[in-house]
Amino acid sequence: MKFKHFVPLLIGLVLGFSLGWWGFRIIFPWIGGWITIGSLVASRLKGKNKDLGRRITILMISPVFLLFLGVMQRENLQLEENVFYILLFISTGLFTRVLVHYAIAKIIGPLIWGRGFCGWACWTAAILEWLPIKENRKIPAKYTRMRYLVFIVSILIPIIFILLGYDWQTNHINEDGGIVQGGKPGALIWFLAGNGLYYLVAVILAFKFRKKRAFCKIACPVSLVMKAQTSIALIRVSPSGNECTSCGSCNRNCPMDVDVVNYISKGKKISSGECILCRKCADICPQAAIR
Repeated sequence: MKFKHFVPLLIGLVLGFSLGWWGFRIIFPWIGGWITIGSLVASRLKGKNKDLGRRITILMISPVFLLFLGVMQRENLQLEENVFYILLFISTGLFTRVLVHYAIAKIIGPLIWGRGFCGWACWTAAILEWLPIKENRKIPAKYTRMRYLVFIVSILIPIIFILLGYDWQTNHINEDGGIVQGGKPGALIWFLAGNGLYYLVAVILAFKFRKKRAFCKIACPVSLVMKAQTSIALIRVSPSGNECTSCGSCNRNCPMDVDVVNYISKGKKISSGECILCRKCADICPQAAIR
């Protein structure tokens, strides 16, 4: 065992016990702990089987977002909900738990680990990773532009509701502080409807395009929030120093259609905003040219 495997757990413990809300002591250690477990599992396996550790991690992390935060706490972490909490911050100065999640996982965090959230903790992808799809077909570029439209629509929906007189403060903000929330009916409804729609569209796209991560490439608006930071992230997939023979195994197996060969063969770190740090390219490389 190497110390690096335990870094996610240590980060989770530090975040969990340094932030104010008691729930963070559950959420962050749980996330960090399962990333540590996943990396330890992967370290015991070889080749493409190493990805099993990450797939176990992403599946086991999802309940903390779906059950604990989504159902019990009625914290909707979808992009639409953030519009309400940003308005609350502007009007009152309150930086709430939903904004803490976005700041750490999707705004500031990606400067360190890029789109690692997408590869290791996304609750939508947690289901997609286990679909019985063998192919990994490349998504045509014309379809990937649809994410920008979805992003705009996601922002406009809550704004339109507000303009129509929707009482967002009562339905999404008020809370009673218990382990199981009794208020915020709107937050729960939006959480169930939003995630239900995401899962439905994601599964349909996966089978339509014969690619598990088709949704991430075509319809996920959150990916756009992290792309810029990912290109300059501290942690990126890099060449190991071994010679790259440009066999193309990494490109064929990349779930996000990154041109890995283009970076590694030139001795460069991957700076594509699509990289989710799944490390399938490193696992599959016959020359061990990627680390």
